[in-house]
Order: sequence, then C-alpha cells, then structure tokens
Amino acid sequence: MSDSPRLTLAEIERRVVSFLKGKPAATRDQWRELGPQGMRLLYTIAVTGGGDVARQRLRAAALATLGQLGGAQGMKPLVDALTEPGISVMVRCGAIEGLGHAGHARALPVLQAQAYHAEFKVRLYALSALASIGTAGARRIIEDLALSDPHSQVRRAAGVALSKLD
Repeated sequence: MSDSPRLTLAEIERRVVSFLKGKPAATRDQWRELGPQGMRLLYTIAVTGGGDVARQRLRAAALATLGQLGGAQGMKPLVDALTEPGISVMVRCGAIEGLGHAGHARALPVLQAQAYHAEFKVRLYALSALASIGTAGARRIIEDLALSDPHSQVRRAAGVALSKLD
C-alpha cells in the first residue's frame, strides 16, 4: 500500500487538467499516482467530442497522453477519434501524436491514411508518428511524402525523418 494520502476526486480532476495543460508536465509515475479514477477521467476527456477550442485542446492532449501511457489497449480511442465525422484538425493531430507515442506497427494503416490527408498539418503529424514507428512500411510512406507531397514543409520534414532513420 502506498504511503501517500488518498486523493479526492476534485484533486484528481485538478491534476489531470493541469497535467494535460502541461503545467507541470507529468511523468508516467505521476499519472499512475492518480490511480484508476485518474485514468478513467483521462479516458473520458479523450473520448468526449465537441466543445470549444479550449476543450478540443484538452482532448488532443488527452489523446496524445493515452498513446504515451497505454499499450495496445490505448490505441482504440485514438483510432476511433480519427474516424469521427467533423473532428477538428487539433484533435486529429492529438490522436496521431498518440499513435506515434504508442509506436505499434498496427497503427501503420491508420497513419498511412492520415499521411495523405488534405490538411498539411495533419500530414506533418502523421509523418512524425510514422518516423517513430520506423518500420519498413513506415519508411516507404515517408519516402513517398519526401518525393511527392504538395507542401514543401512536409517534403522537407520527410527528408529529415529519412536521414534520422538511416
């Protein structure tokens, strides 16, 4: 049993929101200290759509955090978020970032679709996630982006990612 005092639900909520805002940036151990209630709240924020820009920013951070903390089970809400109709670019990028943090090759088909999204910022996030995975399949997608993406920033970032993979 832990020697630390039991946190109230209000304190858990305060810490979750504070961690997601990066004030302070939380370690994996700090997230674990929040226990099952903290993880449920994180999950709830990650899967709840809608809201204003501040709420979407919080959701994007929650999705990215799920990828950092979770194993394969953490991927489902990330993939589900990407299939929601009308999802904002900000939330989409948070889900992609989470998939990159998770680093599972099973995310490759989802990331491949995002690598060719109409919004160049989404393609940049997908590129970063693909580089994190680093498989031969991910490399082929990155090579294609380096050669044929319509946006010069994506092509340059793909070139840098390829040089780091070498």
